[in-house]
Amino acid sequence: MSTAMGGPRVAVLRSEDRAAPLARALAQAGAEPVLCPLIANELPAAPAERTLIAEQLGALAEGHFAWVAFTSVSTVRALLAIAQHHGTAFAVSPVTRVAAVGRATARALEAAGIGVDLLPSTEHSARGLLAEWPVPEDTAFAAVLLPAADLAAPTLRDGLLERGWRPVDLMAYRTVDAPGDPELLLSVPVPGQPAVAAPSGLERLSPAELAASLAAGTLDAAILTSPSTARRVAVLLDGRESATGFIAIGPRTAKEALAHGLRVDAVAKTTDPAGLAGALAAREAAERKQS
Repeated sequence: MSTAMGGPRVAVLRSEDRAAPLARALAQAGAEPVLCPLIANELPAAPAERTLIAEQLGALAEGHFAWVAFTSVSTVRALLAIAQHHGTAFAVSPVTRVAAVGRATARALEAAGIGVDLLPSTEHSARGLLAEWPVPEDTAFAAVLLPAADLAAPTLRDGLLERGWRPVDLMAYRTVDAPGDPELLLSVPVPGQPAVAAPSGLERLSPAELAASLAAGTLDAAILTSPSTARRVAVLLDGRESATGFIAIGPRTAKEALAHGLRVDAVAKTTDPAGLAGALAAREAAERKQS
């Protein structure tokens, strides 16, 4: 289906605080973004958990870790929020090396003043990081800080353990169903971007309206930016088949979507908004060629 403007209607299911860059990339590619946040990102509710994060940030700045790995932009934003609230520096010691899962995360870190030492050259995922992660040179200095969401898969942690590293898990934020608690929502902008608000004037759907549109096929595509989003879509469909195909941000999200019976039409080559918009454009070009 095409809009009056000729572009496909594409559902952006990303959390409200992360929707703006993706919506802009889709619009620039000729699509019409339709906003329907299904998940929200919150800081930990317990003050003791937030204090622990601040303490680990202090240890990171003091050089207690050989490596730190960032697996999402949201992790960067959560740590920035905690640092601001506690008056703690968001900094990495010169003796600590920094890994980022993808280009968007690397750009967020660099905008926050943190250089990146390791970025996967091919697969932007935990597996991609592990494929290029070195073995520890000094087993006495082998601690790796792993800040991430509460739903993060143990792939990176388990792989580092097998290689002789000592991973330290740190729950930086929680993934909840939208809209979430306004007092806990991540509100710190993505570094290098002026605001977190999604563009105004775009069509919006409630979760119930989204489910009906997916089942009826009145959307051309929907973007899945995490496994948790795929699971949320499956719950909303409640056994109904989606007549709308999905674009997945990476292999893990695609696998989760397929496990829940969702049709994945394309998987983005990179995890940034440009990669997702490119995956949609490639799917549209392939469909035009077939017709």
